[in-house]
Amino acid sequence: MITANQPFYKSYKWWWIGLNALMLVVWYFANDGFLFWDDFSYLKFAVDINSEVFEITTNHFTSRIGLLYPVAWGIKWFGLNQFTVTIYPLICGLLLLNLIFWYGYTYNPWVAILAGIWLVCDYHTITFITHLFPEIPIALMVFVALLCYDLVNRREADIRLMALLLSASLFGAFLTKTSVFIVVPLFLFLFANDYFFQYKNIAFWRLSAILVVFFFVLNGLYYVEEKGDFFYRFQNISANHEATTKTFFDKSQTTLIKRLTYLPFLGFLRGGFFIPLLLAIPAFFKLRKSDWKLKDANKLWPIAALVSLISWWFISTNWKYYSPMPVETRHITFIIPMLLMAAANYWSENSLFRKYFKPKFAWVILLPFLAIPAYKISVSGRQNFHELSALMKVQFVENEAAQRVFTDGSISYGYPYFYNFEETNDEYFYISELKGVTPKAGDFLLYNPPYLDAAYNDFDSLEQLQKQILERGFKLIPIVTDELFLYRVE
Repeated sequence: MITANQPFYKSYKWWWIGLNALMLVVWYFANDGFLFWDDFSYLKFAVDINSEVFEITTNHFTSRIGLLYPVAWGIKWFGLNQFTVTIYPLICGLLLLNLIFWYGYTYNPWVAILAGIWLVCDYHTITFITHLFPEIPIALMVFVALLCYDLVNRREADIRLMALLLSASLFGAFLTKTSVFIVVPLFLFLFANDYFFQYKNIAFWRLSAILVVFFFVLNGLYYVEEKGDFFYRFQNISANHEATTKTFFDKSQTTLIKRLTYLPFLGFLRGGFFIPLLLAIPAFFKLRKSDWKLKDANKLWPIAALVSLISWWFISTNWKYYSPMPVETRHITFIIPMLLMAAANYWSENSLFRKYFKPKFAWVILLPFLAIPAYKISVSGRQNFHELSALMKVQFVENEAAQRVFTDGSISYGYPYFYNFEETNDEYFYISELKGVTPKAGDFLLYNPPYLDAAYNDFDSLEQLQKQILERGFKLIPIVTDELFLYRVE
C-alpha cells in the first residue's frame, strides 16, 4: 500500500483521477454511432425489455441477458441515443480501470499507472466502450474473477466472499456471451494446480465449484421450465452457426491448418491487438517452470493471458462439431486486461525501467500512446452517422407519407432507431436481398458508402439496381450526393 514516504504518494491520486477523466473524454468524442448489425440487435432486444415484449427465442442473442438488461435500464433512465446505449460498456470500462488502480494502490503503483495508460489508450477498449457490444462487460467480469483468485492466493481476502464473487462474475460473463468458455481451461488449471499439486486454497475451490455448478444448473433449469431443454441456449448457438468468410468449420482442411498455425498471428496485426500483446510478450518469455506453481502471485497475469490465448487458438465455438473461433480479435478483447497486467508487472520490475523512470516522468509514457485515442477521435465521423441521423429525420421520419426506400444492409436493418422504435408505414429494402421487389416511381435510393459490404455483394447489387431502374425507363434524381447518397426514382 502507498504510504506518505513513497514518491507516488502525491501523484498517484492525480493519475487515478486523470485516467478516469481521459476515458470519459475519449468515450464522448470517439463515439461514432451504430454499426447496426450486432449492436442494433442488442438495442432492439433492450427496447423490447422496456416494452415488456421481450422473450428468449432461438436467436442466440436473446440469451445474452447479462448485456441486454443493463442496457435496457440505461435507456429507460437516460433516454435513447448513441451515448446512452453505451453507458453500460462505459461503466464496465471505468470499473475495470478503477480495479486496476486499486490493485496498484495495494501492491505496486507503477503497475496501475502503466496498465491504466495502456487500457485507456487501447484500440479495442475505445472501440467497445463506444459501441454496444458485450466485450468490455466480459473483460470486467473475467478480470474480477481473476482478481478474486489473486487475493485468495495472497491470503488477503475472505475465501467465502471471494468464492461468491468469482462464481458470480463467471456466471455473469456466461449470461453475457458464451465466449467466456475460453477461460475454462485457465480456471481448471488454477483449480488443479492448487487442489492436487500445491494443496492450498482447498476450501476456496470447493465453494467456488459448488457455486459455479449451482448457477449453471439453475440457468439450465430455467430453460427446462421455459423451453423444455436444459441445453436450449447451446442448441441455439449451434443452429445459428452460419458459414461466412470468417468461419473455418466449412473450409478445407488446408485452411483449417492455417487457422491453427499462422493465421492468428495475422489477426493480431489488425485492430491494435498487437500492441498489448507485444507489451506482454517479454513477460511470457520470462516465465519459468517453477512460476506455474503460482507461489509468486504476480505470475498469475502472464500465465492467465498465455493460457487464454492458447485456449482461443484451439477451442471450438460449437459443441456439435469442431469450429475454431474466427481470427477477428474482438472476440478475445477480454484477454487484453490480462495482457496489460502481465506487461505492467514485467516492465515495472525491469531493472532499466526502475533505474531511469521516476514517478515525475510517468507522463512521458502516456504521450506516445495518446496517438491511439487521438486517431479514434479523428475518424469518429467516417461512418457519417450524424449526417445520416439528420437526413433520416428530415427526409423520412418527419414525412407522414408512406415511403419505400432501397438502401444498404445497415440502414435497412437499423432504421427503427431513427424512428425511436415507433411504428412507421415506411418500408426499407436491402439492395442485396430484394427477393423480387422492384423499384417504382416515387421510391428512394439511399446508401451510406461506409455501410456497403463487399462480402455481401453490396457494390455489385447497387450497380445492378441502378441499371435496373434506368432500364425500366426511370431516372435517379439526386437529392443528396455528398457523404451520403439519396436519389428519388422518377
